Amino acid sequence: MRYRIIPALVWTSGVAYAILTPGSNVPELPKFPGFDKVIHFTLFFGLVFLWNRVWVGEKNSKNNLKKISLNYLVFGIIFAIFTELLQMNVPGRSFDSWDIVANVSGGTIGTILYVYLTKKQSKLV
Repeated sequence: MRYRIIPALVWTSGVAYAILTPGSNVPELPKFPGFDKVIHFTLFFGLVFLWNRVWVGEKNSKNNLKKISLNYLVFGIIFAIFTELLQMNVPGRSFDSWDIVANVSGGTIGTILYVYLTKKQSKLV
């Protein structure tokens, strides 16, 4: 478990940094509709997936797979809402409920994929 927490912590820090960076420091995004939602989806997909990986190999984790995964999904949802609310205080950034939808969707798909790959005993988890 110990070495698996590093990617989860790094990714979480990266997500917080990306979401809370002032608007003037955000790189120019491609000009097609919804691209920022793809970014939000991807950030939270990785966030929840990587935190789920922390528990792989832990004693009794297979028995608690759904419970642990649900807990990380709830964490992802709370983190999504919290960071989106914080954006109201970041210069050049604003609250967007559709960002929360993209974040929660990414976290949900990350959870579903993690549970599926774990049950299939994939080497990806």
